[in-house]
Parts: sequence; C-alpha cells; structure tokens
Amino acid sequence: MTESNTPKTINKILPANIRPIVIRGALLVLGWTLLYKFVLGPSGIPDNQLSKLVQIGTAELLSWFYPNITQLGTVVYIDGVASVSIGHQCNGLELAALYIGFMLCFPSSFKKILIYSIVGFLAIYVLNVIRCAALAVMYINHNDLTDFAHHYAFKLVIYAVVFYGWVLYTKKPSVKHA
Repeated sequence: MTESNTPKTINKILPANIRPIVIRGALLVLGWTLLYKFVLGPSGIPDNQLSKLVQIGTAELLSWFYPNITQLGTVVYIDGVASVSIGHQCNGLELAALYIGFMLCFPSSFKKILIYSIVGFLAIYVLNVIRCAALAVMYINHNDLTDFAHHYAFKLVIYAVVFYGWVLYTKKPSVKHA
C-alpha cells in the first residue's frame, strides 16, 4: 500500500461521522491505561477508597437482614463466618471507567455527560453493593451457586444495565408535537 492510498483506505473503513468517536475512544483507552498503570494503580487511588465504600455498603445492606455483621480487612462476616471479600478487581472501577469513557467518545453537552456519568456511576455502585451482599448470602446458604453467580449471572445483569445506560445516553430526544 502506498502512502497516498492510506487516507482513502481509512475513509472506506471508517466513515467520517464515526472517525472522531473511534479516535477519542482510542485516546481515552490509552490515557486511562497509562494513568492507571503509572499513577492511580501504584498509589491505590481510587481503588482503596472505592473498595472500602463497596465493603461498607455491603455490610450496611446485610445488616438489614442479619443482626451480626462485622468487617475485618477486606472481608465481611455474617454471624462470624467470612462471607465475602471485596478486592480491587471487584470494586466496579473498571466498569465505571468503561461506562464514562464510552460517553466521552460521543459529542454531547457537558451537562448531559455529567448527569449521565453521576447517575451511571451511582447505579454501578449500588448494583455492585447488592451483588456483593447477594454473593455473601449465597456463600452462607448456597455455596454451590456462588461461583456461577459471581462470574456469570451478576456480570450479565450489570452489563445489561450499563448497556441500557449507553442506549439512553445515545438516544436522541424525541420531538413532541403540540
């Protein structure tokens, strides 16, 4: 392929209206990866804080149903039995970054991006707390189902909610006729 054919090939592969979205996406992925690998990850920010918030939320939710909920380190105990451990990989940060990053790729107003980012992040957090609490209860009562629920069922639910958020975000407002 010659140098003069390269732009024509790219134009055939990526239509003009899609190109800025793909370029923004690639830059965001690169930027996030570098930021997380060299700054955020080594410092534990925001992983430590988010993992702790998920753990506290999980313990609080479980306390509505069980009288003896305790926490030690990253583990939540139900009646003295270690039921769930909240690791950084389970705190929802990657999913929240993916959700918000997707929205940043599409042209929109700052207000819309901010509202959908906040609501989406809170939805991911709440669903993650419910997920962790459900896993804790399943571990105590139905240990044989815990692995399937953790790796497949809950991910399906959370990704469906995230996808629905993206659909709402990218949907053009309907015009109402008077």
